[in-house]
Amino acid sequence: MDDNATFCTACGNKMGAPAAAAANAPANNGGAAAADTPLDQMKEKSMQAINDFKNNPNRNTYIGIVAVVIVVILLIVLIASMFGGGYKGALKDYFKSICKKDGELYMECTMPDKLIDYMEDEMDVDKDDLEKQYNKTVKNVYSDLKDDFGSDPKISFKITDKEKADKDDREEAEEGLEYMLGDDIKWKIGAAYNLDLELTIKGDDDKEDEIEATAVIMKLNGDWVVASFECDDDDYDYLDSSLGF
Repeated sequence: MDDNATFCTACGNKMGAPAAAAANAPANNGGAAAADTPLDQMKEKSMQAINDFKNNPNRNTYIGIVAVVIVVILLIVLIASMFGGGYKGALKDYFKSICKKDGELYMECTMPDKLIDYMEDEMDVDKDDLEKQYNKTVKNVYSDLKDDFGSDPKISFKITDKEKADKDDREEAEEGLEYMLGDDIKWKIGAAYNLDLELTIKGDDDKEDEIEATAVIMKLNGDWVVASFECDDDDYDYLDSSLGF
């Protein structure tokens, strides 16, 4: 290779890039580079790859690199959509709260914040007392699951059918909430889904069961909540709920 070559003619890598990167890295813990988040690192690598591609006369090599970077970014977006919030996130939290005996999480995924505030302000319900009650609830449900499936029960689900509520259905539900809970709060349903589910429950006793269930998930006053959940099998009705009650 020529002494003044900018890029390797064999692999396409920029000459001297590792040394330059090390020289420009911020010092931390005795000279070690400060760790960014994986997403920040991925963004930095993506921009570097794109810039190198623009400036590299040997572009065929970099086409493959850019393609890999794009695939990785798309994978990150896909993972975020799979494990992020939304109506699926509320449903995952519902089952997680039961399996982890987490009353606070159960309360959060079944009752919107404004409803909890309303109960504190208008019904003199203490939030801490409410959380304690939910801790008792999920412990009782967990105990029933443990009796049926053994210790460390797990619940997974598959959505078999999804129907999105239209505007008229949402407005009718808002009127129903106003009738039941009063008009001191302006109840607003941003979106709602009627879901048919297939649950798989198993525990350490090697027992496994598949159960059909239905759920209504709604974005109520800005919070995604499991408004209602009902198992088709009466043997598991201890999993059922309606707006946290």
